[in-house]
Amino acid sequence: MADPAPLSNRSIPEIVPASHRGLRVSIREFFFAEEVPYGLALCRIVLPLILLVVVLRRWVHAREFFSTDGGSAPLADNYGYLNMLPVPSGTMAVILMTLLVVFLVTTSIGWWTRFSVIGCLVLYTYLNMLDCLSTFTKYSVIASHMLLLLSFSKCGAVWSVDAWLARRRQPAQIEPPRFPAWPRRLMQLLIGLVYLGAAITKIHTPTFFSGDQLRFWLMTDVNHSNPMGEQLTLYPVLVVTMAYISVVWEMLFIFLCWRGHGRWIMLLMGVGFHLGTRQTLGLYIFPLVSMATYLAFINADDVSRWRGRLARFRLFRRENDSAVVLLGPVWHRRLTLAFPATLLVAVVLGVEIEHRIDPYGIRRPEGPHELVELDPATVEAMLESNPMLRPEDLVHSLEMGEMLIGGYVVGHKSTFRQGERLFAQCTLNPPHPDLMIECNLHDAENRLLDRVHQVVPREAFRANFLYVLHDALGPGEYSLVVRCGGQEVARRRILLKSARDSVETAPVAN
Repeated sequence: MADPAPLSNRSIPEIVPASHRGLRVSIREFFFAEEVPYGLALCRIVLPLILLVVVLRRWVHAREFFSTDGGSAPLADNYGYLNMLPVPSGTMAVILMTLLVVFLVTTSIGWWTRFSVIGCLVLYTYLNMLDCLSTFTKYSVIASHMLLLLSFSKCGAVWSVDAWLARRRQPAQIEPPRFPAWPRRLMQLLIGLVYLGAAITKIHTPTFFSGDQLRFWLMTDVNHSNPMGEQLTLYPVLVVTMAYISVVWEMLFIFLCWRGHGRWIMLLMGVGFHLGTRQTLGLYIFPLVSMATYLAFINADDVSRWRGRLARFRLFRRENDSAVVLLGPVWHRRLTLAFPATLLVAVVLGVEIEHRIDPYGIRRPEGPHELVELDPATVEAMLESNPMLRPEDLVHSLEMGEMLIGGYVVGHKSTFRQGERLFAQCTLNPPHPDLMIECNLHDAENRLLDRVHQVVPREAFRANFLYVLHDALGPGEYSLVVRCGGQEVARRRILLKSARDSVETAPVAN
């Protein structure tokens, strides 16, 4: 019997550590485990309905926004790539917008799903690139990426017209089809990385953590009216707290949103966060598009659990297999031709309706609309390069309180007692030059009692002043007066009471 081969010459199989082997298997299962695409189907249903809100409003202005007949603003022109995308004629822009509306509807109902999603992706992205002034926004970028991932998925395999027709053609198939999970996983990573990138940007923005940037966002009506945001600016400490919570949530989302309680906590916090931006920042479409990506976190187990709960309240059972009507070849051909026929009819109707609307008034009896010349004074004010800022334009507010926390005055009040400390904070409007700010104490007869001044550099947004209301100040009315550039810009009334008024008589026990 031959001697066994030396150990050094033997073929030793590759030894892979269990942790590495488990990691590879986990990654493969994470992206390629087969599942029923319920989450993607929900994204397919909801996202087009949200985009329809914007597209239908812009359809009337298609000729103006996206054609050579109007004032298109291609995004590529900003980077020097002139004529990178062809700008269509007015009629062609109306046709493309009409097709986009039809594709959004057919995508939502799941009719010719793959073709419809690709049509939405191409037309929506193309038209957005032609109007960087209003149509191209942050939510449109997220929506385009969602449409791209949906175009690679089988999102029409369930809860769609295509799935209903497939069951009619093959009634024997009871279980819904299953497909690899990677499109849904990429959509989850998409929103998680968007949040992580936003958090990294905020970390490098000191004015965000100081609350100054967020306060000025809350005060503006750039998006839509937000009266709740204006009210929140009265509570700067709360604004700073919200800023820190939002950054922590954005950083943790991608790590905790996958399973267990962390998934629901992160998603519910996200829903509250986005609904809050509607009330405080006046955002409408961006919160809805962002929350539409949350539907990708719904899996087959969630659907089965919800179906089980809803089954308790059902009054009727589903129709049995014997009631299924088979579609013959004639009906199958008719349904196949119905889709292109719908596109053709919609295009003809869209062009005809836009022709009758006549946005430029070309067919009016009095002739087309004419541009109205602006008033010369208005033109001069618009083209003025260095307008003179008044001192009162630089000062935003003057707040008084009893303590200073995190750089902000808290415990706002206007009535103090002798011996207490008064913190005054003057908030400035950015941008501003280097300033000398005075916060002076005046008595009831407007006589100057104390003068305090402070240099506020251009990078600072607040100036803090401290007054100790000692016994030398008698009870009565006083005023804090802020002066900037030698002029009075703000005044706040103070009521000073005697220290003895703060002593209360203790209740006598029986």
